[in-house]
Amino acid sequence: MTYSDWLKDYIAHRAPEVEGWVDGRLYPSLAWLHEIQTELGVSGGVMEIGVHHGRFFLPLNAMVAQGEGPSFAIDLFADQSLNIDRSGTGNQAIFTGHLAKHDRHRGVNVECVQADSTRLRHGDLSRFTKVRPKVISIDGGHTVEHTISDLEMAQTVVHESGAVFLDDILNPQWVGVFEGAVTYLQRRPVLWPLLIGYNKLLLVPMSVHGKYLVAFRKRMPAAKVVLLCGYTLLSH
Repeated sequence: MTYSDWLKDYIAHRAPEVEGWVDGRLYPSLAWLHEIQTELGVSGGVMEIGVHHGRFFLPLNAMVAQGEGPSFAIDLFADQSLNIDRSGTGNQAIFTGHLAKHDRHRGVNVECVQADSTRLRHGDLSRFTKVRPKVISIDGGHTVEHTISDLEMAQTVVHESGAVFLDDILNPQWVGVFEGAVTYLQRRPVLWPLLIGYNKLLLVPMSVHGKYLVAFRKRMPAAKVVLLCGYTLLSH
């Protein structure tokens, strides 16, 4: 089964059983991202910071071919005392149950990591860089500090031609995410924004930003070209 076919089945039959917050209009972008990364020869697992019950992690992990690389699900899980802004309540038992039932690989390539992502950033990241993740999703703490820290960790571990999603970028209930993203971008980082829409910001390494921009524009001709902190990106 191709990724596009799996994604259609997930949207129709599996996603409704998994609690979470994903705008359904985002899913075509995942299929396009998979196509583009295949064209660029990008391989590896995926990583998500803040998996909740796995609604977005599952279609990300489905991009990973068998034996391509480990994937990492990072969440506070049971240690909710560290969830200072109450942004989601990850449950490892529910998540692993969804992996067993709905994941393309039944979770065999997934390592669950119960941790505060801000502490991981300052520790040993070698477990994540042996095979660098080709896609990273950031949906953990929604404070300014969490957002900056998670983006900085993502730029350290992501594949050199990979991609990073930042959730809740324009959610008025979580303005710390937008402020954190702007602060990060004003520091002239190596991850550049590529696409904004459906409550997520997609960033890629600056060395491949031009290639991704051309590839997405071919697939999204109606998207508007906009500027954010001096960077050119698509709005859809």
